[in-house]
Amino acid sequence: MLWWKAMVAMMAERAVGAMLHRMAGRALLKLCFLVRYKLGHSLPATIDDIEILHHSPHYIVLNKRYDLLINSNDPDELTVQAQLRHLFPHLADKQLGHEFRFSHRLDFATSGLLCISLSKPAAKAVTKCFTKGEVDKYYLALVRGHLSQEMLDISLPIGDDMRPEWHKIKMATAQNPYVGPCKVAHTRLLVLQRGLYGDYPATKVLLKPSTGRRHQLRLHLSHLGHTIVGDFSYSNRRDMWPYRMFLHAHRLVLPSPLDYIDVQTKDPFTPEDPRNKWFPVETLNTLTEETYQRLNDARHHHCHGKNL
Repeated sequence: MLWWKAMVAMMAERAVGAMLHRMAGRALLKLCFLVRYKLGHSLPATIDDIEILHHSPHYIVLNKRYDLLINSNDPDELTVQAQLRHLFPHLADKQLGHEFRFSHRLDFATSGLLCISLSKPAAKAVTKCFTKGEVDKYYLALVRGHLSQEMLDISLPIGDDMRPEWHKIKMATAQNPYVGPCKVAHTRLLVLQRGLYGDYPATKVLLKPSTGRRHQLRLHLSHLGHTIVGDFSYSNRRDMWPYRMFLHAHRLVLPSPLDYIDVQTKDPFTPEDPRNKWFPVETLNTLTEETYQRLNDARHHHCHGKNL
């Protein structure tokens, strides 16, 4: 019976350890928001903090602010859903779970383009575009360190991190012993600029995911050793001083037969905004149609010669 008691003790120890880890994580997350919103340069989102870039009978494309949930079951919580309801009350459908048909998702901390379908046929058309791989999404990010290669293909399967202390908080790569069932994930990366974030080396990159896994860009960049500036979770809860996570959905090309969408935002990570603390030293590429096409056309540029 000793082996049974030892097993129970070990399981109890792991459960308590996971619980303490999650409690510490919540405390650090509160500290992160205190630093960013009370001591730093972030201002809380408001009901009017939304930018509509495309509005047709079939779709709305908006520029989502960082640190904002898309929807929530809490009616009092500020979300994109609440902002849309405030701006377009006649479009809110009470028969839907969250009043609007969100065609895809963005993380809480990620800003940028988000498409909303305004009817069942419009939503079905978007789903077909995604299924056929016809949608092109481009992201801007500021990452820690200087990437030595100008262009990379990152092919690295992703699954849930099954450790109790990280479950539903972080994803993991196929090389992680604690990863659950994995799905194929591919990201293409092009260096735009190298420079400094504050006093530290940093690189601005343009990213094009060809799959849409949860936390895909954040995890792929972290795996490379170039974590996104301000990414609290994938910096092991250390990077809390930047005013935000520097990941932005910059351009969306969605060839729906109902409405061809090609929308892009301004670059939010320019040196003109002092909050960014971004000082470019070397420019390799700019945001032109030729640059986007390079990401579309490139093949087999593997990081350090590895099939990541």
